[in-house]
Amino acid sequence: MQASRSRLLSLLTEACELEHGLACSYLFAAFSIKQDLDEGGLSWKQLQAVRLWASEIYMVAAEEMLHLAQAWNILAAVGGSPYYLRPNFPQRRSYYGFHLPLALERFGPSALRRFVSYETPADQLILPVDARTDDDEPTEYRSVGELYALIREQILNLPEDQLFFQGTQGEMGPDITHFPNIIPIKDRVSALAAIDMITEQGEGTDYDRGDSHFAVFQRTLASLVTEKERDPAFEPARPVLENPVPRIRGDWNAHGKINLIRDPFASQLGDLFDDVYSLMLRLLQHAFASGPASKVAELFCDTAINAMTTVIKPLGEALAKLSSGRGDGSHAGAAFGLTRHVTLPAAESIALAVAAECAHELAETAAELATSGHAPGQLGVAEANLKQIAGALASAR
Repeated sequence: MQASRSRLLSLLTEACELEHGLACSYLFAAFSIKQDLDEGGLSWKQLQAVRLWASEIYMVAAEEMLHLAQAWNILAAVGGSPYYLRPNFPQRRSYYGFHLPLALERFGPSALRRFVSYETPADQLILPVDARTDDDEPTEYRSVGELYALIREQILNLPEDQLFFQGTQGEMGPDITHFPNIIPIKDRVSALAAIDMITEQGEGTDYDRGDSHFAVFQRTLASLVTEKERDPAFEPARPVLENPVPRIRGDWNAHGKINLIRDPFASQLGDLFDDVYSLMLRLLQHAFASGPASKVAELFCDTAINAMTTVIKPLGEALAKLSSGRGDGSHAGAAFGLTRHVTLPAAESIALAVAAECAHELAETAAELATSGHAPGQLGVAEANLKQIAGALASAR
């Protein structure tokens, strides 16, 4: 493949899109996993195993968000900007270079086999692939790791003194981002170290794959299949819809089947989830676009990471417990829908004002929904945390 800045930026942008989509797919599966005996379909002993599976998938999803942030750092260092957009789910098999569909599917053998395929190490891939060289054509690769190998090749083949720009762009570190393992990018050495970190977390290494994403999904799949063979009545997942959406929009039906959430309350909660998710992305994007010199970068990163764990997670689990209203026993689920919106303005004071206003509105919506008799307990947790986030942003103005 011919080396050029344009090609490198294109590959990095595709990696951002893919990391983002994988994180959402993994989170959706984790949201669907049962957490209580009263949900039925599992014993106390099985519940302990199921909770472990959920915690490991949440860990993998968190690392995918780290990978997205790390790709943003590399992008910024070589003349790009943080990119967080992606197509709404589902995506057809031919959309990405590894020819695998990207979908929101509940926890189970089908989803886990797809996850294993995404993260398969290069030495276990069978069919060869030739990367296309035209910047306007999609790049062919067989796994996420192989996409990063193409990025590594570009970085190695471009003149270092011309590729990396002077300044603090790309140098977001753990002290600001709250991603403990993120690597600030200043040169070829740090860029290659970042790619190695991403690849090793996904695939592992030739001598140690134990905590890699590939190993987690492979191990979980084997345990699930074994337990189902031992106990055919074992059902660890809630019956959530595949590719659920709270409302029909044209861009949600372009590349595969979607399933409308018909219950009015669940639909409203689905909208709230998407709006909080959107605000979280906009905060992170502003922080990484502004760089470590920004006065609001640390606040925005802290707020976004806080929202991921204390608002988005309980809202996603709440949606997975609610009826879809379709009359078939199915449950709703989080759509991770990206609607048309603009990034936060570059001016820090205006960005803070807009973010605080948005968080306040979302907190009010959550409070109103929490008063409903249909509200799961997780919604109360999310509402209280969202109120705190709104207060923190408002007090910083």
